[in-house]
Order: sequence, then structure tokens, then C-alpha cells
Amino acid sequence: MSLRDQLKKANLLSDKDAKRLAHESRVERKDKGRETLEQEAAARQREIEQLAAKDRERTRQETERTEQQRKQRAEIAAVKALLADAKKPGPGAVKFYFEAEDGMLPWLEVSPREAQEVRAGQLCVVRAGAPGTHTYRLLALEATRRVARVQPEVVVWAPRGVLSA
Repeated sequence: MSLRDQLKKANLLSDKDAKRLAHESRVERKDKGRETLEQEAAARQREIEQLAAKDRERTRQETERTEQQRKQRAEIAAVKALLADAKKPGPGAVKFYFEAEDGMLPWLEVSPREAQEVRAGQLCVVRAGAPGTHTYRLLALEATRRVARVQPEVVVWAPRGVLSA
């Protein structure tokens, strides 16, 4: 059903107006000719296709952005879990000194094995508490690299290259 028929059925268009509009459209089609009408239809179709392509691109970008945000939230949650599970330095006979960003020289009492792993670069020192507090934990090198990508401020001591990687 054409728009004109729908308007007539809804009593929004009288018979006289419907005949006048039909006559005007016939005259317009005759004046323009078949080629012009086909060109106009093709131009409308191209415009519709362009709008659809823009809409698809916008949807793709929004989906990509949403997926990236979801991955970022998942990575932050994973880093928080790593920090929560970080090993508490055990009571030991060896004191491991390191320089904090505030210039202080805190130390950790670690076991001889932990001290060896820290010196070898297999374990790193991360802050477990809020900034300014001196609560530290030990974290494996690979886990520290992952933490450094998301929260570099919590890594207190690590072998060279961990924070810049």
C-alpha cells in the first residue's frame, strides 16, 4: 500500500487532493524522464548504503571500545588478585634493604632462600598497603611484570627492565 493510499484510508487526504498529487507525480516523471529518475533512485540508494556503512563502522568502534574496557577491567581485577596473593616475607635471619621512592631505606626480614631469589631477580618487592605505608610483599618476576603494566606505582623494588618493559 502506497503512502498516498494510507493517507486516504486514514482520512488525512481527500480524493481531490489524492488525484492532484497523482497528476503532479505523473507530470514530474514525464518531465524528468526515465534516466533522471533512475539516477535519482541510484543516488538515494548510494546515500542509504553510505549511511549503513557509517552505522556499521560506528557500531564496530563502539564494540571494540567496549571490549577493550572489559579487558582492561579484567586485567585490573587480575592484578589486584595477584597483589592480594603476594607472598608475605617470612621471618628470617637475612635483612634485605631497598630504597623506597620517599628516600627511606626499609628492610625485610627474609629467609636465606628468599634473599637469594630476591638478589637473583626472581622475586620483587611490591607495596601491599596504601601509598606512604611500609607494608611490603614478595611477588614473582613474571607476576610483577604484569602488575607493572597496570599499576607501576606499587612495584617498590624490581630488577632493571621490569618497569620499563
